[in-house]
Amino acid sequence: MTIPKFILGDKVYLRALTREDLRGPFLTWMDDEEVTRYMFCRWRPTRIEEIEAAYDRTIGSNADIEFAICCRSKDCIVGVSGLHDIHWLSRQAEFRIMIGDKSAWGRGYGVETAQLLVRYAFEKLNLNRVSLGVNSEDKRAIRCYEKVGFTDEGISREAVFRNNRYYDAVRMGILRRDYKA
Repeated sequence: MTIPKFILGDKVYLRALTREDLRGPFLTWMDDEEVTRYMFCRWRPTRIEEIEAAYDRTIGSNADIEFAICCRSKDCIVGVSGLHDIHWLSRQAEFRIMIGDKSAWGRGYGVETAQLLVRYAFEKLNLNRVSLGVNSEDKRAIRCYEKVGFTDEGISREAVFRNNRYYDAVRMGILRRDYKA
């Protein structure tokens, strides 16, 4: 079955995330300590049943849109990204991304995906604000978000417990007017 490409970039395309994607590399990524080191979740081994239940909740929700990030040159999934907790009245959403395929790291896929989803949020969904939270020690991700136009909006001190310690979370956001500028 061919899954249509929904949003095209130069390096990546975004398409619907499928149940088959969950049983492929996604499951492996979720248990890879290097991939999930800065994530705000993953405190126990991943079970396919919980991943499928989360998938079912997401695709059945009007407040979540999740995509598979696919490398255009290899035509394979390298990560997932989406807009979550969409509040249609106040026109805002939370951006999330995971590049799980470590061979895809450092190739600009994260920056391009963030750019594509910010454009989608403002130009297609008519949102006014996109925000995110990022572990304060994830300097690579923070640089990515800054390249896209996200600005630092503050620190949530000791907001995340991982690796037997607390981490601060940086809150970042981009407004429609910043995007247009």
